[in-house]
Amino acid sequence: MELVVVALVVLGVLVVANLLLTGAMVRRLAAHERKFATLGPVFAGPGGLPAGAKVPAFTGETVDGRTVDEGFLGDKPGVIGFFSTTCPGCLEQAPDFAAAVASGTSGFAVVSGDGGDELLRMLESVPVVREPDSGGPIASAFEVDTFPSFFVVEGDMVMSAVLSVEETRELVAK
Repeated sequence: MELVVVALVVLGVLVVANLLLTGAMVRRLAAHERKFATLGPVFAGPGGLPAGAKVPAFTGETVDGRTVDEGFLGDKPGVIGFFSTTCPGCLEQAPDFAAAVASGTSGFAVVSGDGGDELLRMLESVPVVREPDSGGPIASAFEVDTFPSFFVVEGDMVMSAVLSVEETRELVAK
């Protein structure tokens, strides 16, 4: 009988310890979720037009005076990158985007927001359209709600919306 009581006490202690550890983990996960929520859309999924959507009509002027519109990329696959001057992830991906476009992929960048001198320097080899805020005409036409966002387009169709230059390169190479 004493053995059963000892076993029940040990089992009770283990159950209470398990409950305490589970509660601590739930609190910790909730704290991390609140922390990531304050970081904004950097960790969001791709937003905007879905694959297969028709490229919307748009017109913009690059900082060097060229006009870009829905026919700018031609019939070969190309990429349109959307960047924000307040987005840390945009600074990380801008050099790779510029290198992808410089390596022969047709494309241009849309930069939303004021300032952003460092971002513009990283994109100097790419045609860049400036928009005053994230609700500018081209970003609105593509329904962009996450920065950076990249759209692989071919002809008049959106092939894919992605969040990384690596995914963009893979899709353009296909």
